[in-house]
Amino acid sequence: MESDGGAEFAEDRINQWLSVYQANLFYAQERDRGEERRIWARVAFAALDGLERAGCPTQDLNVRRFNLRALLIAGLGPNGDPWWSPDRLAVDVLEAPPLSLEQAREWATDWAAPRHEMQALRTCKNLIKPMELVADRLTAGPVRTRIERWMDLRTHLP
Repeated sequence: MESDGGAEFAEDRINQWLSVYQANLFYAQERDRGEERRIWARVAFAALDGLERAGCPTQDLNVRRFNLRALLIAGLGPNGDPWWSPDRLAVDVLEAPPLSLEQAREWATDWAAPRHEMQALRTCKNLIKPMELVADRLTAGPVRTRIERWMDLRTHLP
């Protein structure tokens, strides 16, 4: 049995980046580390960037990015850096779904839909979920309104 050295190398790189991500995620989630958690999170984000360059799907990695950002915003609050702003996170989340809100609403009515539609709806649901932690911190306005509409729909997604 011949091995494809390129595929093996890519898999090794993915596993290495995953290891870096997991180790730093662990420290970023430890509540007793205080502001230091943001440093660990930045390294975890860099590892996610490495995973993206290695070929991992951006949407899957965005779910991880958004979850970690929301966790730290909820736990530590914003600190003046836009990366830790709930409003900036909301804008980033709103740009990420593979479907418009209207399309997701339409597809959500038929749970016997084709697999690709169900996967797209599930991706939307996963991308929006982190906003549950910080939605109450959003500034009133159109971004908050759009997030609230997605969160209302989220409960109807597979």
